[in-house]
Amino acid sequence: MAIVEYDDRVVPSHGDATGPVALLVNEAPGPSEASSGTPSFGQQGANIFHSFRAAGISWAYAHARFVWPKNGEASQSERHALKAAFLADRATYVTCTNAFARWPHPQGNPVGFCAPLDSDVLSADNLNRLKVEVALTHKAILVCGRSAYLACVGAALAAPASRELTLLNPEELSALNERLGSSFTRGWYMGHTRRWLSHGTKTAKTLGEVAGHVGWNVVPHATA
Repeated sequence: MAIVEYDDRVVPSHGDATGPVALLVNEAPGPSEASSGTPSFGQQGANIFHSFRAAGISWAYAHARFVWPKNGEASQSERHALKAAFLADRATYVTCTNAFARWPHPQGNPVGFCAPLDSDVLSADNLNRLKVEVALTHKAILVCGRSAYLACVGAALAAPASRELTLLNPEELSALNERLGSSFTRGWYMGHTRRWLSHGTKTAKTLGEVAGHVGWNVVPHATA
């Protein structure tokens, strides 16, 4: 079993605490997130962008489709400007964070990625960080991945693949709210964002349910 190392940089939550109505918890930042200081900045951010647009979420659909820029591309490119505009808009509707706030990678592989250790995800310091990131304006929570479920509910999720894009049941939501000191009125286990696009129809349906619960407008017959 590989030894997990963590990047020194802490990636805080991203979102305006007075505005967002949803909290999205991914597993951990990667190199793009560590360098930018913004969660869901790299490919995770691209998956969120394209999936929210495909679901017709109006505030996301208002941004024209573009190819999400990769690390190393010129910082002044038009696509970077489009990305920055979407991230700024996203922050007024969704707070993005991670189950663990530092980039985990296998020892000796400083450019790799692996899941954070369960013991670190469950640590008191990490739980306190998550509690601080929850705002009264958060009505719904999107739990994205096994580590995110562990951090939020405090227990391992059995058969996570079978639960992707489904509602948290009342017992799970109650345990989550007690653990985080939150008052979410609904939550979804979304699975890894990297699979959202491959489950396009189901992802769009689930995100439509989220939109209906938090009051986002949906564009009828939207095309990605």
